[in-house]
Amino acid sequence: MPETPATFGLAPSFEAAEAERARAFESEARRFQNVLSELSVLNREDLRSVFAVIAQAGSQALSVDRVSLWRYDRSRSVMVCPAAWHNGALVDEELVVSRDANPIYWQALHAGRTLPIADAVNDPALSEMQEGYVARYGIGAMLDSGIRVERGTFGIVCMEHIGGPRHWTVLEEQFVASLADRVGLAILFDEQRRLELQLQQASKMEALGLMAGGVAHDFNNVLNIVLASTDAAQSAILKGSDATADLESIEHAVLRAAALTRKLLYISKNDQLGREKLDLNDAIRTFTDSTKRVLPENVHLMFLPAAQPLPLDAERTFIDQALMNLVTNAIYAMPTGGSLTIATRVTTINDTGLTHGITIREGTYAHLRVLDTGAGIPSDVLPQVFEPFFTTKGRAGTGLGLAVVYGGIRAHGGYVSVESVVGRGTVFHLFFPLDI
Repeated sequence: MPETPATFGLAPSFEAAEAERARAFESEARRFQNVLSELSVLNREDLRSVFAVIAQAGSQALSVDRVSLWRYDRSRSVMVCPAAWHNGALVDEELVVSRDANPIYWQALHAGRTLPIADAVNDPALSEMQEGYVARYGIGAMLDSGIRVERGTFGIVCMEHIGGPRHWTVLEEQFVASLADRVGLAILFDEQRRLELQLQQASKMEALGLMAGGVAHDFNNVLNIVLASTDAAQSAILKGSDATADLESIEHAVLRAAALTRKLLYISKNDQLGREKLDLNDAIRTFTDSTKRVLPENVHLMFLPAAQPLPLDAERTFIDQALMNLVTNAIYAMPTGGSLTIATRVTTINDTGLTHGITIREGTYAHLRVLDTGAGIPSDVLPQVFEPFFTTKGRAGTGLGLAVVYGGIRAHGGYVSVESVVGRGTVFHLFFPLDI
């Protein structure tokens, strides 16, 4: 019989110890995994609050008193610590570690994904940082991990054990690397949010510029009326004629400019202009009386009102602005002259369905038409005419005129459509619900 080795009797205790270590390893791994699973912090408002949550979780999981965040500058030769989790609170810090001043630490840090240092006081990697950092905070051990996102490194997360030396396990290294990954995602989301805010701001500024152009365009139309009527009034006075009509046109144009200014003030306060009871025919008649004086000589304007009054609950400023935009577009479409007709009538829709190319709900409407004999609108362009900032006038247009018409008529509970034939002209249809 072969002799049984003397160590055979130790096997059961060895196996038991290994099993216990395996159970402890698995328990630790599960604990770390649970911590990582609970870190749903990417929807926080800013990177600082995200780091606070991650640092607190890491501090508690590893029983360390300090967790610092370090980010590279643009040259990637300097790391700055904007904040650290220290003794249970987030503190602002402006610490700097540079490659030139700390070449040994820098080389050790970038040699691998993590840098575990069991004895911070005696480890050569921290020899350059003893007085300024290690001794300052009483650091006994340190575990650094790079913050990596999409193959790029943004900085490091540093777990700092206050007190004596400490051995870092492989599980702890992996855990800190996972924490750093979450910080990296937070940085990526923060950068994306910052870029989105910049884009939104740029879009707002562009829209503001376009709106300013549109306002300037509307004011220019008003000023043209004022200048033309002023010239006419001066000429009448010199001839000894009655200038009352010209002065009334000036007064009406100034009131229109004041109304436009008031509307801008309401917009800035996010309010709506008050509506008023008015007759659409009267509003158009007042508009055409003042507009006829500034039309090109080769454009003939005619108003064909409905036989009966057209009572509306509407914004007078919008009606004037809509008419001005439509008339201005019509004149632009007739560079060699033509006829411009504004007509109103009552239209009753008995069944909801297509009327002049759009679906209109049942009801009784004041139907306003603006017709010109101009060049017409190509069929491929027609669907876009009401889109904000779309224009066929090049730099002469803002693309806001018809968008204002569309938005305003819809705000009144009405509808707008356009029909056009190239070479024959265009007609815009506006349907206002009658106030009856």
